[in-house]
Order: sequence, then C-alpha cells, then structure tokens
Amino acid sequence: MAKTAKTATPSIGTIGGYTIRRREPLDRIEGAYLELEHDRTGARHLHIQAKDDNNAFAVFFPTVPRDSTGVAHILEHVVLAGSQRFPVRDPFFSMTRRSLATFMNAFTSADWTMYLFSSRNAKDFMNLLDVYLDATFFPRLSEDSFKQEGIRFEFEQPGDANTGLRYKGVVFNEMKGALATPQAAMQKAVGHSLFKGLTYEHVSGGDPEDIPNLSWEQLRAFHATHYHPSNAYFYTYGDQDLEQTLEVIERNALTRFQRIDVNTAIPDVKRLNSPIAVTEPYPITAGEDTIKKSQALVAWVSVRSGDSFRLLAMKVLADVLLGNAGSPLRKALIDSHLGTAMADGTGLQDDYRETVFGAGLKDVAADDAEKVQQVVLDTLTKVADEGVDSAQVDAAIHRLEFEKRERSNAGFPYGLKVLFTSLPPYYYGGDPYSALNFDKDLEQLEKAREEGTFFEDLIRAELLDNQHRALITIVPDQNLEERQRQKELDRLAAVEAGLNEDDRHRIVAEALRLKADQEAKQNLESLPTLELADIPMKFEDVPRRKVEIAGATIEFFPQPTNGVTYLDIRSDFGALTREEKELLPLFSRVLTHSGAAGQDYAEVASRIAAVSGGVGAAPQVQSLAAQDDYIQSFVLSGRALDRNAQPFVELLTDLTARLEIEPKRLQEVIAETATRLESSISSLGFQFAVLRAHSRLTSEGAINDRLQGIGMLHETRRLAKLGDGHLDELIKKLHTIRTRLFSQGAVHFVVTCEESMVARLQTLLEDLVAALPAETEHGHTERPKPMELGAEALTAPVPVAFNVRIFKTVRFTHPDSPALLVLANYIRDTFLHRELREKGGAYGGYAQAGIGSGTFYFGSYRDPNIVHTYDVFDQAVTWVTDQEIDAEALKEAILGACGDVDPLESPDIKGRREATSLATGFTKEERERFKRRLLQVTADDLRRVASAYLSITHPVQATVAGPELVEAARKERPALFEVVAPV
Repeated sequence: MAKTAKTATPSIGTIGGYTIRRREPLDRIEGAYLELEHDRTGARHLHIQAKDDNNAFAVFFPTVPRDSTGVAHILEHVVLAGSQRFPVRDPFFSMTRRSLATFMNAFTSADWTMYLFSSRNAKDFMNLLDVYLDATFFPRLSEDSFKQEGIRFEFEQPGDANTGLRYKGVVFNEMKGALATPQAAMQKAVGHSLFKGLTYEHVSGGDPEDIPNLSWEQLRAFHATHYHPSNAYFYTYGDQDLEQTLEVIERNALTRFQRIDVNTAIPDVKRLNSPIAVTEPYPITAGEDTIKKSQALVAWVSVRSGDSFRLLAMKVLADVLLGNAGSPLRKALIDSHLGTAMADGTGLQDDYRETVFGAGLKDVAADDAEKVQQVVLDTLTKVADEGVDSAQVDAAIHRLEFEKRERSNAGFPYGLKVLFTSLPPYYYGGDPYSALNFDKDLEQLEKAREEGTFFEDLIRAELLDNQHRALITIVPDQNLEERQRQKELDRLAAVEAGLNEDDRHRIVAEALRLKADQEAKQNLESLPTLELADIPMKFEDVPRRKVEIAGATIEFFPQPTNGVTYLDIRSDFGALTREEKELLPLFSRVLTHSGAAGQDYAEVASRIAAVSGGVGAAPQVQSLAAQDDYIQSFVLSGRALDRNAQPFVELLTDLTARLEIEPKRLQEVIAETATRLESSISSLGFQFAVLRAHSRLTSEGAINDRLQGIGMLHETRRLAKLGDGHLDELIKKLHTIRTRLFSQGAVHFVVTCEESMVARLQTLLEDLVAALPAETEHGHTERPKPMELGAEALTAPVPVAFNVRIFKTVRFTHPDSPALLVLANYIRDTFLHRELREKGGAYGGYAQAGIGSGTFYFGSYRDPNIVHTYDVFDQAVTWVTDQEIDAEALKEAILGACGDVDPLESPDIKGRREATSLATGFTKEERERFKRRLLQVTADDLRRVASAYLSITHPVQATVAGPELVEAARKERPALFEVVAPV
C-alpha cells in the first residue's frame, strides 16, 4: 500500500525526530495508544504503552510481488543472513543462541513481510533491536545467501559434474512441502480466482515451478524498492522507555534515509459481473480412493479490511453463520451430508486488502460442488428472509468481548497478539485504535441492530447480491506430484544439456566454494550477546490453595486474570482398557460437540459460545521428573468471564454428568475428525515421525502415538468405516469412559482466577461434584509396552521427508539431564543447522532433549534427503566426541537451555503449569536446582553424555516421506529401513 503522510492530522507533540499524531487511553491494559510519524522519512510507528515487561517490536513492509518466484519470501530469508554491522553468515540464528527472547521470527504474508521479536530482558531487547534494524535496512544480500536460502543449481554430488543437475535451496524445499496440502491448493485458487490482476493472484511464498526464474539481481532490486523507511511500519509494545527505543531506531537506521515516494499501492479488485467456477488440483497418494476427496468452497470478496466498523460487522456475521456447530450455515452444510467437515477457507479472512468470506465442505464428490453452493445460497437467503437469531449475535459479540478482556501469552506473546489485532486497519489505511478499543464501533453496531435489519441487509449486500463470487473446487490428483517431479527433472535435463564444460566447472566450483563458506568458522564478535550473569535464576512463587469437596480436590491459583476464570477438570485415565484409551481422541471431540441435558448438539454449541471463551478436551501424558513413569490425565478445560461463572459451571456439569450422544451426530463427528486428519497428513509429517520413533522406545511414547500419532490416525480410519449397526455399542463405550473419568472421587479441579472469585467458584464446583456419579472401581493402571526396536519408513503424499532418530536417556532430576539439554542446543545450532539446512537444503534440522521423558532425538523437517540426513546424524555424535568444543558456542547453548526451562507465562498459564509441576515433581526447587546445574555444564560434560547416550549401534528411527524418496533411499541403502508402509 502506498505510504502517505497523515498531513491533515494535527500534531499533539513530538518525541525526538517524531511527531505524535494521536494519543488515546487503553484502559483495559492500563496503558496508552500512540501513533507517531517520523518527520524526515514518513515512517509510521504505532506504540502500545502497557504495564508489561515482555516488550515487543516489529517492523514490516508492504511487499507486492508480481509473480510466484517467491521473491518476498526468499528476501525475508536473505535479509536475515548478514548485514553491514553484523557481517556474519546467519545473525538471526546466531542471535537465537545469544538471547533470552520470548519470541523471535519473521513472516511473509500475501502482501507484507514482517520482522518481529519480544523479550523480558531490557538488554536483550536492545541487542535484538540493533540486529533487526541493521538486517532489514542494511542487509548484505550476498549472492551466496541467495543461493543457499533461495535457489541454485548443484549436481547430485556437488563435486562431480556427471551426477545429474539438481535444484537446491531452503525456500525451494520449504515450499515443496508447504504447497503439498489441500489448504495450500485452496489458498492458491482463492488468489487467482478472486484477485485477478493483483499481487494476491501469485504465490507470495513461491511456487517451486517458478522459484528457479528468480535471479539475485531481481532480489536486490525488490529490496531497494520495498525496504525503505518511507514504506515501513513500526510497532512497539510494553513498559520499555519509548524515547530510548525511538532514539535507537533513529540513530541506527532512519538517520541515513530521506523521504521518497514508494508505490506499493494495491487497488481494489475489479469486480466480476457474474460468478465464476474454478478447479484446482492437490496431491494425493497413488491408489487412494478419490471419489469423495474433493473440497467445494463458495467465496466472495467482501468489505475492506481497513474499515474497522465494517470489518467488525463481518466478523460478527461470520461467527453467527459459521462459528459453532449450531450456527445456521455450518449446520445446513453438515446436515446436507454432501461432505463431512468445513472446507479450508471457510470463515472470514482479513489478510487481504479486501476481506474474503467463504463457506463450503470437505470430502465432497467433485460433481456435487454445485450442490454445495446451492446449500450455501439457499441458507443465506433463508437467514436473510427469516431474520438473524439475536441470541447468536449476542454470543458472537460476547466472544469478541472475551478476546478483548483476555491477556494471555498462550500461542503468541500478548504484545504481538495486540499487533495482529491492529494490523488490518494499521496497514490498510483504517483506524487501528478502533480495532483495539472497539467500543465505539460496537456501539454503532448495536445502534444499527436496533434500527432494523442490519445483519440481514449485510448478508444481501456482501453475499447474496455480490456477484464477485467464485465456486472453488479442489480435487485430488494421484499423478500431480509425479508430474511435478518429472517436469522439474525434464527442465533440469534441458538446462544440463545446454551446459558446456566451462558451465559445469563453474557450477562445481560455486558449490564447493559455498560449501567451504558454510563450513568456515564464523567470527561472531560483532553480534551482541547476553552473558550467563544476565540470566535470572529464581522462579516466581505461584500461590496455591487446596480444598477437598465430596472426595474431589480443588486447587485454586489466585492470579490477576483481568476478570477471566480458567478451569480444568482433570481425571486419571490410566486404568482404562487399551480399547477405551484408543477411543479417547474421539471421546474428547464427542464430549464438547454433542447434546446434553435435553438439548441437542446445536443448542449446546450455542451455550458454549454464549457463556464461555471456549471449551476443549484432550488426553495428556505428563512425564515424572524423577521416575521412569508418567501420569495419564484426561483434561476438560474451559474459560469464562467472571460474570458468567454460574452458567459456565452449569454447562460443564451438563457435559460431564448429562452428556447425550445421538448416533447421527456421532457419525458426523467421526467423519469430520477423519476428514480433518486426512487433509492434514502432509502438514503432520514431522509430528507423526517424532511420535512413531518415541513409540518404539518407551511406554510413554507408545501411548502418545495412540493418542495423537499414526496409531490415532489408524483408529480414526477404523471408526470412520463403522456401519450404523455398530454405533449403539460405540455409544455405550463412550458413556462408560465418561462415567469412569467423571465420578466424584476421580475428578480434580485446577482453577486460576481472581482472588475474589474463589469462594463463589468453590460453591459452584460443589454442585458440579454432587451431580456426578459415585466413584467407580478404577482397576489396574495399563502402561503399554513400546513397539519393537527398529527403523521404519512410512510414505505420505509429500515431496519431502521428515526424519527422526531417537535415543533413551535420563529424567529431569538426573545429574546428566542439564548437560543433555545443553548438548541438544549445541548440536542443533553449531552442526545440524549448517549440515541439514545450509548445506542440505532442509527447512529445519533439530536436536531435542526430552528432559521430562528421558529421551533425545535428532530430526529434520521438509528435507529433500533421507540417507544423507541419517549420515549427518551419525556425524553429529562423533563431531561432539572427537572435536574441540567451542567455548563461545557452549555459552550460547547454555543461554538457550536456560530460556528453554523458563518460558514466557501469563496468569492463565501459571496455575495450570504449577498444578502439573507439583503433580509430576517439577517443583520450583527442582527447576532452580536444574538451572544452576545448567550454568555448570562443561565441554567435558558434553563429550561424556554424547558418548554415553548417543553412541548406539542400531538406533531407533522413523521417516515419513514421499514414496519416491523412500524408494530411492531403500535402493541406495537397503538396510536403512526395516518396514516401509503408507501412513
């Protein structure tokens, strides 16, 4: 979007070289909102002053690619690969080892690129600010970095010109994996069908077919055009002194620029005169049934994202129509039985200049796409004619109010959540303050509701009468991946055929030079760093109050939650039978998506939306700190505004004591769950590989694979094939599970709330316990044996590999545990990152010490290699045991380990974490003792634990990869895998 100075806005003050254009109170966070403009360059700056020591920073640029070469995405990588003040090969990854950042990353969206971080340490914040400013405004943009991160030619054996030409590059391989999903196919189709002629019709991350067309010169030109302060948007949050931060930004970046005109404007899309239909393929495994594996989505371009009021109205409408199982459009689509789950792209997307509203189904027959569209249009017409349910509008507004009230660091640090809330109007020319403090917009919305048929008119204007609509069908294609692979090979063959001997020598020389540069020891002295003395050694005390009621236990953790109550109902599922445990993933879904107490599932869903901020359930396996054992907990979790405490607890009472499971609804839940899993296989590859490897090593791993890994996937597939005659028996089993988990003596409550709510909640929970059945016989706690040791490969519809090798080690309280955690960081940062990502082209290379579970694994993510990667895992161990340990890298590994054991928390997290820590032995005293031991880890310790625990002749490993990669690996090394099977 074009950069325009807000000249009409009066100045209300200045700070340094900035003019303050606006200042408003933000009462809910006891802070303030400031809009500033840099006088010389026109750079915009949004600051949120808050009583929060987790300070956040972001700078982002409108980036509007005009092709699918991935120029914006590759530039994001290359920008973080060395700058003028910090001329090291990878300052970004180097800083992750020299920092206690609570968040650190960069994102490429459809039309912007953002660099962001947060930290609770003031010195660390300034260190990162220096690095980020220099990286974004003064990057080296070296050709080698472009080739490493983006795309390059290289022979299969880099030093041998007779081994076949190949494409290499981190982003190239990343996007191969990222685009091999139904979700990516849907997003791609939305872009090129609804946004013809705009930047959105291209794949901003890069299409592997187009990435090779990008040159280093084009990358540099794109940076010069887009990465200028006159095209920059800054954001800061927290209690850090604003004037000091602005002075650093001025001194280290903006002082070297003058204002220029930057044209990154994105016009409104030219609206269609009549709706269109498009089809987009996505890859699926050869031999898999394709009859009902399509998705159909009806999508419209709607209101501008920068219009805070219209955006609020469309968010409320989308929630009313689709937000829960009782919402009219969602219910009509599911009840049509044309498909089983909501299509990718369903809902309102505000990450374009103009929003997209979509609704549709997964698991449809391609020929039924038009029928799906008719259901959508008929339902919208019915709702517009008969009227929108006022109670559902109230529930949607309640959800917005809840999000406004909650200050949680779960998922993202809260300061960055504030950024993303304000981002659409901030970037697209609206009012960010209205998005953050939407009382005025909400007041306008309530007034419009009172005056007439506001939402009904909105449905007609933005959907029914809006001709800019597309029916998008994404269809499975068993040959797509092979065609793409062959097309790539043919293209490479054509290039190779045109090479002369000088070209071949040049490619070999460049590959060897790049390899030498990757292996060269970096001088990191220019990078700022924290010292071990900067690490806080004490953990915060979390107050706790324990109460016994009718055989049940309540743990209260009073916290300043800003008027929100967080409640867990926990129960030990260890004594369930194996069959019952395998049903727990289904039971988790059924528990919160069924009817109860005489109400059907739609009515219960409406209650959940009206009185809570969400309710969910899941089995959890929690490692013990000292013993080779674990706790098997089933957890029903929810949160609610304090004023809704009574209806919230009554809702939980009905779910646990009065659940009603209808056969038809159970079938729908099973089908929806199976569809969601099948469409996510390509994105779950690494999770499946990690869990599968663990399942061969420990009992804990075996049960986790059943609950959330390939074992769970296979059980879900079995359930999806059950006929009507088996549903009654399945319902009986699910009710047996419920009564065994939720009986008076079995439940344990964990409550995080305001001090003033403790007495009231205790009374309400006494009523809940009274409604539960008396305690049932628990029986023997079942702990499954691990699978047989060995190596396994499983094929999946992905053009990349996920490789995992795992070892058995020791638990948290063992003296070697701190050294193993440091070792994982040391190997990952100083060896695997170089060998797997920089040289091998994998998107990620990992070493992870499971200090709770007593395991240690190596892993690779979106990796073009299998055999080579396992060789690297071998080399990693000898590299530690035989080579000199770098003292500075050891210090950085210790810094990183200290951050691992002291994650960012917020009041909602503290109670739950403390309850789990006390139950498993991860007490405050043990964690402080562990942290002190971290500071004492030596080079000799690393060599000793590597030799003791990782030098295994026949290690346990698991690979999930495309069938071509697996077959090629088997041919190259026949003994690599014991088992090859499809996921």
